[in-house]
Amino acid sequence: MRKKLMSLGFIFLGGLFCTSNVEAKEVTILINGVPVKELYVDSEGRLYITPGAGRKPVKIEVPAVEGEPVVSKSKKIKIGGKAYIHWDYNMAGEEESNAFKITRNYLEIRGYFNDRDYFRTTLDVKQTDSVDGGSYVARLKYAYVYFHDVLPYTGVELGMAHRPWIDWEEHHGWLHRDVEKTFIESKGGAHLMNSADLGVNFKGKYGIASWEVAIFNGEGYHDVEDSDHFGKSLEGRLSLNLLDGFTFSFHTTHSFDHKGENYDRHIYQVHAVYNNPYFLVAGQYVWNNIDSYSGEDKDQKGYSINGDIKLKPVVGYPLGVLARYDHWDPNDKVSDDEREQFIYGVFYHLNKHVKFSLVHERIVDEGEEVGDKSTLMAVARIKW
Repeated sequence: MRKKLMSLGFIFLGGLFCTSNVEAKEVTILINGVPVKELYVDSEGRLYITPGAGRKPVKIEVPAVEGEPVVSKSKKIKIGGKAYIHWDYNMAGEEESNAFKITRNYLEIRGYFNDRDYFRTTLDVKQTDSVDGGSYVARLKYAYVYFHDVLPYTGVELGMAHRPWIDWEEHHGWLHRDVEKTFIESKGGAHLMNSADLGVNFKGKYGIASWEVAIFNGEGYHDVEDSDHFGKSLEGRLSLNLLDGFTFSFHTTHSFDHKGENYDRHIYQVHAVYNNPYFLVAGQYVWNNIDSYSGEDKDQKGYSINGDIKLKPVVGYPLGVLARYDHWDPNDKVSDDEREQFIYGVFYHLNKHVKFSLVHERIVDEGEEVGDKSTLMAVARIKW
């Protein structure tokens, strides 16, 4: 063993002497499967893997070759994913049915240029009836490059990027995307927009404020660009953490020639959330004004309230109770066309990777745009 270590030491020392003008990189090596960051040398130059009397530590370094920086792939590439696995029991109407399904399966890869700048690709797998009668297909959800601090306290996403609102709410107000989408995206709620689009999104944070300002095609990641005019969507969000746990936000979207349908869409939204170790409560109000180029204008509006009761401080287990109520009026000039969505149930965090939920979702739709629904859902969210 001693001879092998001495030979190893000569290799390292030789390498260092040969490339002494090049910056060396600190590394960990394996000796008989044991990770070693330091060797030890005695007064006669013999190397050891353990400290001892008269031994001095020798740091292990590998010289970097100029033009070919030595980097660890594990530090450059980050891979993760998330899946929502459902068992849904449809109780609406006379025909009951149940099915296991995967509502989403995300695969995310990030390649880092340095500690903060990276390129992200996320594939979104979902089931669709239009492919082989119900095959699962992969769609591109995110594909953007991120550069931090391109402006004071502000970074930028360029490509298929986050839109300013939905991702923020999923991390601050509505924490159960595995059960149902946010109010502004859900078909049982306002159903006005989705979470990603092609364009540029500047996002920053300073003090109590965080913000996003973006310009997108406006069609979202589901559709191709289809506009005869300016045809872009200008979007923004401003959030103020006014008190400990309390945040007030304003969000707006102006989608011109929205999806090539000859009208402009103007969304205004206010949102407030209070979150502490015992409970979360959030509320929002949304206005959507549709300015038609040739037909009748339309005003839509609605609100949503949701809350979580966190039982871990009381029972010692990461259990919780969730509830949400949505109300949406698709045309304030028409009566008896409103819809309501009720979501309530319990959730349990098995660990940081797995969460289980048992939820009942009820939709009452007077206008029959969505239809009445009553669904019992057992959901597993897997995050890795």
